[in-house]
Amino acid sequence: MSTGAISFNEQNFEYCTPKYIVDMFGPFDYDPATTKDQAKVLGIENYSTIETNGLKQDWTQFEKIWVNPPSYQTYEFLEKAVKTYKAVKNDIYFLSPISFLTAKKFHKITDSLGVKLFIPSGRISFFNQLHHNNQPPEFGCIILKIQTANEMVFFNLGYIKYWDIQTDYKLIQNQAKALQY
Repeated sequence: MSTGAISFNEQNFEYCTPKYIVDMFGPFDYDPATTKDQAKVLGIENYSTIETNGLKQDWTQFEKIWVNPPSYQTYEFLEKAVKTYKAVKNDIYFLSPISFLTAKKFHKITDSLGVKLFIPSGRISFFNQLHHNNQPPEFGCIILKIQTANEMVFFNLGYIKYWDIQTDYKLIQNQAKALQY
């Protein structure tokens, strides 16, 4: 699920986005795919869980949304995000595997809009709520912002430590601003 997870399976493994990644783009006022605990960690007051199903909720009332959908529902969440953006032009940030960008379905869904791609210099290390380990996945991830034009931003993850984010966050934020095209 979102801020909460990059994938969800029968064994209930939630791979959570580190707080520093969400903080780089936030604060957010809604996350449609997370867990109660992860929403609290990230400071996102309004959220939906697997039980409350963010796909069935109204996203138009929120100004800034963070989405890290379960991998088996990536396209459904992207369709909902695009529909919401078209209705109210809110800020929607979406985390997904980079390979998602080459899928025909991705292009079909985003054809009438643009996206701003935030491409990290390395792989984001997620943590598992059951095992509490930071492990980068076998695939790279990107963050995209739904908008009206296409843009690309490269940013350096560097050697960020989850527990020492204040200094590193400012460094990355400045690098991201400097590298915008």
